[in-house]
Amino acid sequence: MIPFLQRGDYRIFVGAFPTGELADEIQAVRERYDGKTARITPPHVTLAGTYWRVGEAVLGSETAVIDHLHAICRQIQPFSLVLGGIRTFGWRVAYLGVEPTEELRIVRRTIVQSLGQDKHKQFNAHLTLAMRLNKDALQKMVAELQQTGWENGRFVAPITHLQLMQRGANDQAWSEIGRFALGGDH
Repeated sequence: MIPFLQRGDYRIFVGAFPTGELADEIQAVRERYDGKTARITPPHVTLAGTYWRVGEAVLGSETAVIDHLHAICRQIQPFSLVLGGIRTFGWRVAYLGVEPTEELRIVRRTIVQSLGQDKHKQFNAHLTLAMRLNKDALQKMVAELQQTGWENGRFVAPITHLQLMQRGANDQAWSEIGRFALGGDH
């Protein structure tokens, strides 16, 4: 495995993707404020990654990781993401907060112990809403969203599967290359 700080030819990550009406509502917010981010990947919480890889970003390049994730995901029980609160990283990224539940910490720890340390020295679970805004646009977005239920509400997203995503240097968006049932019975 490539050390997490070294750049490579393509990237992978393991994510938890909300589904249904909640995912549609989150995606609508993302499209309103940052259409490019919204097109790159559906709403998700990255659990492990990003990992850089050397070589061609083809489906078969991660066969060993896919096999490994199938095995470990049988041991991970379904869990829920608890979402809410509009937050920022610096002056360019706005995100929906994710409650750091014990279940979420266990899932992340299990995956990172299996795949190796990722880029996060301090992991802050989040669901990115926008990441290409200038300071004024970010401030406007945050102010608008803090007046809505996204700030004060809590939204529960049941997670029964994890997904492995891959993106090559010339890819317009991330592609799902693996889907893993949690608890082995889905």
